[in-house]
Amino acid sequence: MLHGWRGLTPATFSLALVLAVTVRPDAAPGQTITLDQSIARALQVAPSLQAANAQSDLNRARVDEARAPLMPAVSANSEYYQPSGYDKTISNGGLTQAQLALNYVAFDGGRRLAQLRAARYAAQGAALGIKTAQGQIVYDTSVAYFDLVREQETEAEINSSLTRLTNYAAIADALRRSGRAIANDVLTLRVTRDGAELSLAAAREAIAQASVVLGSMIGDFGDSRLRAAEISGLTPPPGGDITQNPAYQAAARQIRSAQLAVKAARAERYPNLDVTLNTGWQGVYPPNTFGHHFGASYDGLVSVPIFQGGLVRSHIDQALAQELAAVAQQREIELQVKTDLAAARLRYQSAIEQLAILRSSQQNATDAFALDWTRFLGGGNATVLEVTSAYQQAETLRISRIDQEFNARQAAAQVRMLLGLLQ
Repeated sequence: MLHGWRGLTPATFSLALVLAVTVRPDAAPGQTITLDQSIARALQVAPSLQAANAQSDLNRARVDEARAPLMPAVSANSEYYQPSGYDKTISNGGLTQAQLALNYVAFDGGRRLAQLRAARYAAQGAALGIKTAQGQIVYDTSVAYFDLVREQETEAEINSSLTRLTNYAAIADALRRSGRAIANDVLTLRVTRDGAELSLAAAREAIAQASVVLGSMIGDFGDSRLRAAEISGLTPPPGGDITQNPAYQAAARQIRSAQLAVKAARAERYPNLDVTLNTGWQGVYPPNTFGHHFGASYDGLVSVPIFQGGLVRSHIDQALAQELAAVAQQREIELQVKTDLAAARLRYQSAIEQLAILRSSQQNATDAFALDWTRFLGGGNATVLEVTSAYQQAETLRISRIDQEFNARQAAAQVRMLLGLLQ
């Protein structure tokens, strides 16, 4: 770019420097935040994570509920019953009792144990749902952060371009006054500069919008002056397969839970053995009852289901249908994750390849512009249209490089999310 200053007088050089200094500066920046800080704050305020935690708590409570029938049930009861309107030969003069009872189901064919294990698998799936929600929050926040970085880099590049075009227009104006350029050359460069200024205004608006989006994710609503810290380099996506995906792992546990629910439903066909122990007072009149009739009793009951109108069969069919649905859901998740993972890795590779092409193309475009600009300054046959066209082509490649870096970062972040990696 230094070729453009050859042959200029000291006055022209000073004018260009003054114009470069007087170009409008960037808007006053606000708070600067890093990617790690953004993710940490987003995880604190995201409602989806709170909902996932609540669902996990609910499923842990259901595990306790399923475990309770495996324990003996202890209850106390007291009763005074006086059927004074009936014949005492029938009513025995009344009933007074105060007892402590223990009831335990000694055998039920494994139904309760299967229900407990099914609840545990469901709780594990809900816990993995927390990891899924965290991964989505990290991905969304990362993409919003990368977008803000992209808009900041774009704004900085356009601002530099505006400075350069201002200098070029000033040089062309100095050349016009010396008779080495015409008024149309100056106007063409000024129009190009005005376009860059308009693009700069749009870029600053894009920064404000990206700042608001990121701010809303971290609980800083309405802040349009949030700034993202600079990022150096591109982090490649990690390796791995879909078995690391938390949604896939949760679906596998849902299948196991559904299989145990089938086992529990089939166990309803087995006999049940209930054992009951009672101790306390039981008699007719309260004084005699509490004075002389303290005792205990035990009872064993075997119940065998014979006919229930198809109720057990319907429970088994429902459990089998839920198992098939769980298998189908896992297969659907597997296909979706495989597709998204392959697409994300392909986008990253494509972005890297395009960046390599852009680096060489940008150098060629920059050299072509420098050559045209030098020929224009030297009074050669290069027109100002050729100069501006070469400049805009080089500038477009610079912006494209920024966009491809964003695409690579976004693809790598999606791969990390699909593999269940928070960072």
